Amino acid sequence: MQIDALSSAIPVAANFPGVPSPFGAASTEKTFGQHLSNAIAEVNAAQDRSSNLNLQFAAGKDVDVHEVMIASQEAGVMLNLATQVRNKVVDGFQELMRVGM
Repeated sequence: MQIDALSSAIPVAANFPGVPSPFGAASTEKTFGQHLSNAIAEVNAAQDRSSNLNLQFAAGKDVDVHEVMIASQEAGVMLNLATQVRNKVVDGFQELMRVGM
C-alpha cells in the first residue's frame, strides 16, 4: 500500500491560515482572551494618554488644544466601543444560561 500521494498534500494543507494543523503543530493564533486583553490595554493606554495631555494642557505646557481634544474623543470612543462589546458578551452569556440543555 502506497501512501506517497498523501505526503505531497501535507505542505499544501499547512499553508491555509485559520485551519488547525492535524499534525500537532503549535498554533501561533491569538485566543479570544488574548485579543480581549490587548483591546483593554489599548483602551487603557488611550485613557492614560488623554489624561496626561489634559494635565499638561491645564498646567500651561506647550500642548495644542486640538491634540488634547482628539485624544479625549479617541479615548471616549474606544471606551464606548469596549462597553458595547462587554454588553453584547454579557447578553450572549445570559441568553446561553436561559437555554435549557
